[in-house]
Amino acid sequence: MRYSFSETNERLLMKSSVGSSLCFLLAAIVVGFVGLRPQGTAFVDMNYYAYVYNNIYDGVASNYSGARGEWLFYEFGNLCKRLGFSDTMYFLSIAVVYFGLMLVACWRLMRNNLFVAFLFCLASLSCFTYAVNGMRNGMACSVAMMAICLLTGNQVERVFSILLMFCAYNIHHSTALPCLCALAAMTFVKEPKFAIVFWVFSILISIVAGNAITELFVGLDFDDRMEQYANLPKEVEDMLIADQSPGNTGFRIDFLIYSAMPVLMAWYVTVKRNFQDNVYNVIATTYVLANAFWVMVIRSEQSNRFAYLSWFLYPLVIAYPLLRMDLWEDQDRKTALILFVYVGFTFFMDFVYYG
Repeated sequence: MRYSFSETNERLLMKSSVGSSLCFLLAAIVVGFVGLRPQGTAFVDMNYYAYVYNNIYDGVASNYSGARGEWLFYEFGNLCKRLGFSDTMYFLSIAVVYFGLMLVACWRLMRNNLFVAFLFCLASLSCFTYAVNGMRNGMACSVAMMAICLLTGNQVERVFSILLMFCAYNIHHSTALPCLCALAAMTFVKEPKFAIVFWVFSILISIVAGNAITELFVGLDFDDRMEQYANLPKEVEDMLIADQSPGNTGFRIDFLIYSAMPVLMAWYVTVKRNFQDNVYNVIATTYVLANAFWVMVIRSEQSNRFAYLSWFLYPLVIAYPLLRMDLWEDQDRKTALILFVYVGFTFFMDFVYYG
């Protein structure tokens, strides 16, 4: 049966509309599931955030880094408190920002395949972890993701992007890294191939001078949790410190292999196939540059927290060319296969490798 051009467009629009509706329903379910989770030892950092929130008017928050430098996260909690939110509603609000901005970023970039794009985000290795534990970092990175997606837009969108970067930085200072990398991608590192060369070179630097570079970056205080533990009840402090797993030190070859997949995708799309897409170039270059800095400090404790400053862009670097570019024949089937492998890898790492 033949369809006219208008009929084909109508069918595509209807398909896109149904997918978007399912996507918003999925997002609502995920936000509710994560935001309304019970407090307990399974979500270690959650106890700290709950303690600070429940004592936000009792002087405890003045000892919390957010009340001094990362003031926007503190003011967010302050607003929730003034609205009379319980700690459960507070966590639900954080989940709305975390997943909501992730969804809006996917809509901005891949609205015709929104459901699949959002699945790539949800299936990422660190997505759940930074929804339930590293919540402040996750929230800030979602704001940064939205900022990076707007950076290639018109003048008004670029101004809004800079404002969002300012917000992300004042939620968690560590997002200065991806934001600066994004600005570099817009100005003088406009082609991902240069960032890829730097990424490869960063591996050599890490091998030769990794310990010295690690000490330098640790001095920048990207992970301030130990400072935050001051003046907390001993039972909360002990629980949080116990989460500082010594198993996350050393040269993490597993993390490096995982991080290399978007680098390979960026190389294939921009160098091997020579696709020219300014939006993708900025996203891919930002990921590669930010990840290169992590590679140089790969031996540091809890280096996965530093890695997340690039990993939050992981699904966009993978999904964007699959859903927006004509890479292969029978691309729908191959995209479904890649998504299946993507989900399977996350399942294996969470329930077999780490479990």
